[in-house]
Amino acid sequence: MSDSALLGGISPYLVLGQADDGGHPIVETARVLHDLIVTFPLQGHYSVRTVEDECGPAIHCAFERRLDADQLARAVGAIEVARYEGYRSERAFFVDERLTNTIRRTLERRRAKSGGALTFRQREPGA
Repeated sequence: MSDSALLGGISPYLVLGQADDGGHPIVETARVLHDLIVTFPLQGHYSVRTVEDECGPAIHCAFERRLDADQLARAVGAIEVARYEGYRSERAFFVDERLTNTIRRTLERRRAKSGGALTFRQREPGA
């Protein structure tokens, strides 16, 4: 079983960021996306990982629940694309320095409004 198929079984909704690293390590961009994701009221598990695919560096954000994937897709303007084997849906967006900086500024504004800390929303037990 491929790594992609295994992940798709656990977290079947993929939001893929095709990266133009602009000289920045892809891991830094993945951290920024992770920091954004944890501000969402998530209903299930998720993973964020970096990969090198045929199109270059990419960030795979896989979600257990479609609603969680929908939140990220809306936030970054991801569009529906042909999906990897094993995923129920796949949306993609282009990650560049401009998008990364926009997300950083948004997170900084949220931190400033909350007195320096971001609120990390987690699902309620039994929800």
